[in-house]
Amino acid sequence: MEIGKNISSKNLIKKVVNEQGGRFNSFLSQFSEGFQSTELEMFRWLLFPVITAHVKELSNGIKQSSIRRQLKAIHPRGEELNPGNVTQALQSCSSLQVKKDIKPIILDYDQTNLSLSVVDKSFLIWIANQNKDALLESIGLPTEKRQNKLTTG
Repeated sequence: MEIGKNISSKNLIKKVVNEQGGRFNSFLSQFSEGFQSTELEMFRWLLFPVITAHVKELSNGIKQSSIRRQLKAIHPRGEELNPGNVTQALQSCSSLQVKKDIKPIILDYDQTNLSLSVVDKSFLIWIANQNKDALLESIGLPTEKRQNKLTTG
């Protein structure tokens, strides 16, 4: 007897994606709102590198330096964005999810290795099967297509 012989991996992935869609869309929405409305909207902007990263980078953790570089390129404050604001938001990722009652926690910042990691691995499967521009639009961030237009003229 062969285990898993009649199981389609594509159907299994599609099932996970469909089952978790509501939870992960809710996570993106709640996380992007942060603790309260602020001028910088750092939690919303922190999702840009998460949504646009390759799944391999997400599973390994996105380095703080990479996040800062990306945010300086796309955040309305640009080069004037204070690195301390980015660090403070990263360090508050877990507590924001706890406050918003997001269980299990999806993102966690590792202060030792200075990287943001996805700790809920089903999020990796889900995000790999999403239209990233649609996710960015849904939380009020510029899409990658729009970013390309802005940077190329």
